[in-house]
Amino acid sequence: MRFLIIITIVTLLSLPEDTFAQIVNMESSRKENLIGAHYQLNFGISGSSGTVDRSNYSLEGRFDVNSDEWQRFAIFSYKRSEKDNSITSNNTFMHLRAVRKITPLIATEAFIQISEKPLQKIKRRELIGAGIRLSPYKAIRIGLGVFNENEERILSEARETVRINSYFTNSFKISESTSFDSTLYLQPDIEDFSELRSYLVLGLRLKISERFSSIISYENTHDSSPPPQTDRSNSFYGVKFSFEY
Repeated sequence: MRFLIIITIVTLLSLPEDTFAQIVNMESSRKENLIGAHYQLNFGISGSSGTVDRSNYSLEGRFDVNSDEWQRFAIFSYKRSEKDNSITSNNTFMHLRAVRKITPLIATEAFIQISEKPLQKIKRRELIGAGIRLSPYKAIRIGLGVFNENEERILSEARETVRINSYFTNSFKISESTSFDSTLYLQPDIEDFSELRSYLVLGLRLKISERFSSIISYENTHDSSPPPQTDRSNSFYGVKFSFEY
């Protein structure tokens, strides 16, 4: 059995784990070529003491059940961070998705998502939606659907909206050692298209050697009606190096 271990040995300008994006990039979580039942569970704890006291806890897991016709997965995570006895992060996330392949070109999908980010003014956010997924080319995926959103915000009233869920993702191989990945989400309010959320994710992977590579990443988020005390647009960028064994 071959084991693949990806170890981040150097991180420069790394992307924050808890961004202000309301949209979660689920394209990076899909495992379309995986067949059968698989599960994964990760637990992490770290900290420091002295001039600054820090502690970080994380619990993450996923379960996949796939066949030639179906792709089904469940993901959950809990992350908590503290600094000098103050909580700096306390986030919960769960996502369930089922994709039914109709033809090589067309698939239908449905999903449920629940998240809590109290320190980012999101007390609770619940989504339920469905749509179609197109695969016009091997490396291109296009999605179009709708979802109902119930959102409880801190310092503002709860609201319920129906949004269009559209996305485009592409993995372009520039050369044998270089690839470029891009994903764009657009989620306007179905009753008011000026109420728009968008999420752009770009990644350039450079394979330096057979086992060593670097990843340059950029993200941009936009929300026409963001939570109180947060900006409409946020950008994040980073460089990571990985070693495969």
